[in-house]
Amino acid sequence: MRYVALNMLVWLTLWANLRAQDIDIYQHRPNAAFRFPAVPRQMDFREFDLLSTHVRMQDIFAASIVPGYIHFRIYEKRTGYWLLGLRGLGYAGLAYLSIRNKSWFNLMFNPLARYTDRHYETDIAVVYTSAALILGTFFYDWIHGRYLLQHKQAKIRFKYAPALSVNPLPGNRRAALTAGIMLQW
Repeated sequence: MRYVALNMLVWLTLWANLRAQDIDIYQHRPNAAFRFPAVPRQMDFREFDLLSTHVRMQDIFAASIVPGYIHFRIYEKRTGYWLLGLRGLGYAGLAYLSIRNKSWFNLMFNPLARYTDRHYETDIAVVYTSAALILGTFFYDWIHGRYLLQHKQAKIRFKYAPALSVNPLPGNRRAALTAGIMLQW
């Protein structure tokens, strides 16, 4: 009964989070501070889309289900397909153990259990390799995808930023070279 209640609590919490419009644990201000007066004519849709893309918690949830989701979203299809294949290989390893009627959970979390099977070491290697592939591709997709997105956004901002700025200080709204007297008290 306790497991049923815990299971229901986890699923209800997960369902409430997945239904939310956005879930955020970190801020995304770099692009919000960079505004174009108008979209430059040379900018294509891909660059505009990359500038308006953020890796949000919903994307991370989607990346946990769809391998390579973030890399596909930032137009890195080759890396996305690699991640898809590697995670599929991890799931295939777990499917192999299921076909052999081995509990991968017991193999992974109960290493002291004595099995009489002569393929015990192979099964352990398959379990840990599969788990490493599944978790590794997820974290690589999240962390590397976010890094690549920020790097691409910085390149696009640099490409379309004005060559000469009138205001050298970001908080200064007046022209840089003005003369006058300012009284403060």
